[in-house]
Amino acid sequence: MKSRDGDRQRIWPVEFTAEEIEANHAALLARNAVHQGFGFDPDASVQFVLDKALPLEGCVLDIGTGKGRFAIQLARRVAQLVTVDINADEQRCAKLEAIYNGVHDRIRFVLADAQRLPWPDASFGAVTSWNAFHHLSDPERVMDEMCRVLKPGGKLVLADFSESGFALMDAIHKAEGRTHPHPPSRFSDFRKRLSTNGFSVEIAEGQHEEVLIARRSPLPNSHPPSARKQGEVRLGRQNAAEP
Repeated sequence: MKSRDGDRQRIWPVEFTAEEIEANHAALLARNAVHQGFGFDPDASVQFVLDKALPLEGCVLDIGTGKGRFAIQLARRVAQLVTVDINADEQRCAKLEAIYNGVHDRIRFVLADAQRLPWPDASFGAVTSWNAFHHLSDPERVMDEMCRVLKPGGKLVLADFSESGFALMDAIHKAEGRTHPHPPSRFSDFRKRLSTNGFSVEIAEGQHEEVLIARRSPLPNSHPPSARKQGEVRLGRQNAAEP
């Protein structure tokens, strides 16, 4: 097999086979085709968010790996990337797709609870999340953690479905006899919280995505106070086998 990034022979970890890599990629393309059939283009969504978010400096932390659609494209455009997810099966799919795209050596995959990130304060130059927040049991706490590990002067990028995007996801899952999480947007609340804690904030909408881009003041200051006390609720995607 050849890498999509050129003619060099692709090398991957021994626990994965060529057949697994190809089968995983085919399944992702099939799922993308379902999305496109209902009017949602995952590739266009990722590109829209990247166009709004870049440049991102330093080591970047991505919250909610999923199947790797966003992390793989982000890895091509940043110096270092760490991506976290609590779902080992989803992250395995993302690893396989990263191998297919020839960028697995540019991504560090970490199984972790985003409500308790395993890094000290001010560890990352940027923190991102794409289409994961609607799956979270406690998004405010995850936002606190994203802010905690962000360096002064760093950028926080949060993207999730807009109302039109949720409508498309609802239609897709209804056609499959399933339901999709569809919580109310918290972007307005996040904007207020961030703005009062030393961030400059912009919000954009397009490609069925709502995107919040917040740059932290270069002056060191405390991360936004938690909306609730620390508890035992774990980060998790509900019905997360599909985005």
